[in-house]
Amino acid sequence: MNKTFRCVAKVVAIALALVVAPSRNSIFAAKPEIDCSKIRGVCYYPANLETARKELGYGSRVQLNAVRFWLSRGAYEKDPENYVKGLVERVRLCDECGYKCMPILFNGNMLDPKTIEPQQYEAADAYATAIASALKDEPGLLMFDLMNEPLCNPYIDKAPEEEKADRKEMIWSFLRREIGVVQKTAPDALITVGYTTAWEIEESTANMCDVLSFHDYSDRRESINANFKLAAEWGQKLGKQVMNTETGCLARANPYEMALQYCERYNMGWFLFELMIRGRCIDEHGIFYPDGTIRDAGTIAAMFGCFRNRDSRTVVPTNPNREGKVDRALSLLRDALKEYTSDAFDYRRSDKKKLLDACEVAANLLEACELVPMSDLPTTKIEEFRRDENADLWEIRKFAYELAERLKEVAQIF
Repeated sequence: MNKTFRCVAKVVAIALALVVAPSRNSIFAAKPEIDCSKIRGVCYYPANLETARKELGYGSRVQLNAVRFWLSRGAYEKDPENYVKGLVERVRLCDECGYKCMPILFNGNMLDPKTIEPQQYEAADAYATAIASALKDEPGLLMFDLMNEPLCNPYIDKAPEEEKADRKEMIWSFLRREIGVVQKTAPDALITVGYTTAWEIEESTANMCDVLSFHDYSDRRESINANFKLAAEWGQKLGKQVMNTETGCLARANPYEMALQYCERYNMGWFLFELMIRGRCIDEHGIFYPDGTIRDAGTIAAMFGCFRNRDSRTVVPTNPNREGKVDRALSLLRDALKEYTSDAFDYRRSDKKKLLDACEVAANLLEACELVPMSDLPTTKIEEFRRDENADLWEIRKFAYELAERLKEVAQIF
């Protein structure tokens, strides 16, 4: 099958797929070119296939259509045949679930410089060739990310100033070579490099990419705008599409909502880091919990271009007592907290269910009007009490008093 025939067949296959089964998650136009602005991706490695099918389903709810994940040269070299087989299985699973894949061949983070020395070129070439050969004709392939964050490593950061230029060139030389290997092996495949920021974009490697991609973990809007602006300028200079392939970190003052707002402003596709709340980064990254619930509704809204109003001139504060509901909730709590006694031998404690029902009304008011921390929802505590048949009544009473005090504060305001 010659190259021309393959290209024609590929165009026909894509066109037929769009006509026969159009999908709201499709990122391909009628032409074989890709529109990077329509990429809605996440970093996610489908380790266990059964679990991956379920978790990719969570992403489908919010119309995600691409995944980006790291490969391991070390794991490949231990068992090349099975590693490649497993990779193909994962790419096909993602495709079945409506996702295109961006596998990352090499990783600049914590780079071992020995792995990119000239004497290692042959081994690196063999690995890159095997991966490109295995995936080049897979419908689930979006593009290859040749290296994640090339200069984000101690090899550069801790180098003496007089050695930094040479060390950087060593990385760029390696990267140019491996881009060439993949281009030769998979001439029809798209290629990018996941530059740490737009300031890391290096022209000789960027010129070899089909698409420019950069990351952003800026902690202020001014900084994030500067990063996106520079990336857009690089795209205009080189005549290439640009996208953000890694962003969003709660512990770096880089909320997903803020990052997505700039992706929309610059009309760039994106990959959030990361799909699931688990593992090493459990308390700073992630959108979905393993059961499909979410950490932050603002992130989901931002995925659809809906952002919180931050203009003090137009923001309208909620009024939980607009219909007297705060007064009623306080009355319910007072009534539920009452204990009955007629004499020393007839004492009845508060009814747990009645008390928790009153607490729920108060909690729903506070949560609906966002008058409590949304990371510590009172309804979470109420559900915990309801699940525990042996829940301590006095703990419930204490919790009810706390809710009442918060509502009293609100009643004074309104």
